[in-house]
Amino acid sequence: MKEFKWIEQIRVRSSKSKLVEAMPSLENQIKDIEASSNGAETFFMKHALYDGDLAVVLVWTNNVAPQQTREGLMIAQRLQELGPIDHAVWIPAEKAERDD
Repeated sequence: MKEFKWIEQIRVRSSKSKLVEAMPSLENQIKDIEASSNGAETFFMKHALYDGDLAVVLVWTNNVAPQQTREGLMIAQRLQELGPIDHAVWIPAEKAERDD
């Protein structure tokens, strides 16, 4: 069976100072989630132009239907303390969809 990958992205719009202060605890939370979840790879992304934008990405490869997961919701709840968030689930586009 072919492995199915999808991502969950939680983005926060905050300030650089708030993110710097929050990063140690965020990194610990993400490490714990990655260690305890089955099939999730995690990483942080920062906006190339805006210092206060941060995204946490969960890449899922466990053949579970794409959805907002318990892990993603826990991250979203934490990031919401820092500013407004966007919690999105993304799936691969089929080749025919990309050619349109």
